[in-house]
Amino acid sequence: MSAPVPAHPRTVSEAFLTVLADRGVEWIFGNAGTDFAPVIEALAANADGPLSMPRTVEVLHETVATSMAHGYWLMTGRPQCVMVHVNVGVANSLMGLMNASRGRVPILFASGRTPITEQGRLGSRNAPIHWGQEMFDQGGVVREFVKWDYELRAGEQVVDQVDRALAIAQAQPAGPVYLSLPREVLADALPEGFTLGERSVESPAPPHPDPAAVEAAARLLAKAEAPLVITSGGGPDLFDALGPAADRFALPVVQFWRTSVAISTEHPMYAGENPAELLGKSDCVVVIDSMVPWVPHATRPRPDARLIQIGPDPLFSGTPVRSFRSDVTITSTASAGLEALAAELDRIGFADADPTQRRRASLVAQLRSRRDREVAAGHDPGGQPMSPEFMSGTLSEIIGSDATVVNELGLAPAVMSFTGPRSFFGPAISGGLGWGGGAALGAKLADPERLVIWATGDGSYVFSNPLAVHHGAASLGLGLLTVIADNRVWNAVRRSTLAVYPEGAAARVARMPLSSLEPVPDYPKLVEAYGGHGQHVDEPDELRPALERAIDVCRSGRQALVSVHVSYPDTAIH
Repeated sequence: MSAPVPAHPRTVSEAFLTVLADRGVEWIFGNAGTDFAPVIEALAANADGPLSMPRTVEVLHETVATSMAHGYWLMTGRPQCVMVHVNVGVANSLMGLMNASRGRVPILFASGRTPITEQGRLGSRNAPIHWGQEMFDQGGVVREFVKWDYELRAGEQVVDQVDRALAIAQAQPAGPVYLSLPREVLADALPEGFTLGERSVESPAPPHPDPAAVEAAARLLAKAEAPLVITSGGGPDLFDALGPAADRFALPVVQFWRTSVAISTEHPMYAGENPAELLGKSDCVVVIDSMVPWVPHATRPRPDARLIQIGPDPLFSGTPVRSFRSDVTITSTASAGLEALAAELDRIGFADADPTQRRRASLVAQLRSRRDREVAAGHDPGGQPMSPEFMSGTLSEIIGSDATVVNELGLAPAVMSFTGPRSFFGPAISGGLGWGGGAALGAKLADPERLVIWATGDGSYVFSNPLAVHHGAASLGLGLLTVIADNRVWNAVRRSTLAVYPEGAAARVARMPLSSLEPVPDYPKLVEAYGGHGQHVDEPDELRPALERAIDVCRSGRQALVSVHVSYPDTAIH
């Protein structure tokens, strides 16, 4: 009979895992290597207790692992841990960390580190690879995209450093942090009497809007005849605040490069995705936590317009070049800044003022007409192959409001209906393709009963390490629905080339260099390899029954994939 396992951590690896669970980390999304031996031993020794540790998922590619933590946080607001293998795993994670950094997503990113010692300690080097994988500065690989990084040097530090990492990750503006874990340190025994103790440091309170700045912003809005709000996302708190404020003060809201739903697409003040129609007419523009509120090359505010920017880092100090002007700049969370501004506008009677009432009367009909035209575009199949708008509109009609769409260059969101704060998530402005599959998987893991759709372009699908995504869905028993917009071209590359050289040689050739995705693979077979349901759709009248069949499969607990042959438009889809 084996001796009972004591109910306190004995090794650094046990303490690391135990403190994660104690501080609220539910999952470790892992891709293991030779450095994981102490972690694997700790997990095995405590598979049936007595220590509480996070659940682990074996993820077959590091980009998928980081994206799963990203998607889980989008659904729950709770940061999780990603752990990968030494420098090579860190390098493979870089794209996911870029996305999390630009999306302000807190992740505790951990990795092993090649053993420091060549011999003499438990965990010392015992394979040739341990010499080849050592770096002078492993943290330097990710330092530009994490808020903090540290190499654990003594086991006694483990609790304090995990607490510090989680606190910094969640401090506004949030973002990923990095903790490197040498194998010998993880294998070390803890001193007698070691305890986790209370959390040593809490995240600081979020920045609060300065009353003087709020008052100045309210004065600008009070004088405005044609105000406009532009945002890209913001989460559930902003959603709860923005809809009522937009209604009360008759403020049209544009969601440019939508990363989440800040306002329902059916709200009377929803003004679409493109700021061009209203920006040039607006005399006061409120930018809420948006890195790029418009593209100056295409459109810009009136020279006499007044600009207000609100956000936890409203100037986006991590972006080297960003020259959007601001007359009043308010540092706070998006929701707190908006709520303070709304309270001041209420105090001065802005909601009941005659200009507000006149603006409301004209805007409601104007914005409703614009919205009807957008939705109508989703009813037209177009030519052969079908348009992405038709595919998107059909999908929107089928899923209704009780679903989450994680979209990466696969849909035309303008034609779709998104009425809740967790009904849509899109990629951060970072360009790290391959985010969508892991993010959708993380979102589904966070809410397994909810219908979650991973909508992706065919190029983004390839970038996503799709076999790792489908493996994750199969291993976790998650009925994830994948919808691929199969246009057989790198349309972002094609469109960008046409924008720079509209009359150039590339515009005149039938097959633009470096942009084709042909030959086309049999995408359904990839999900079928993991026991899922797959179908390819060529004809518009095949689309609805194929999607409905796939949704039924997903609701039964199996994953499904529908590949839809669509045309490629000259306008952006994201």
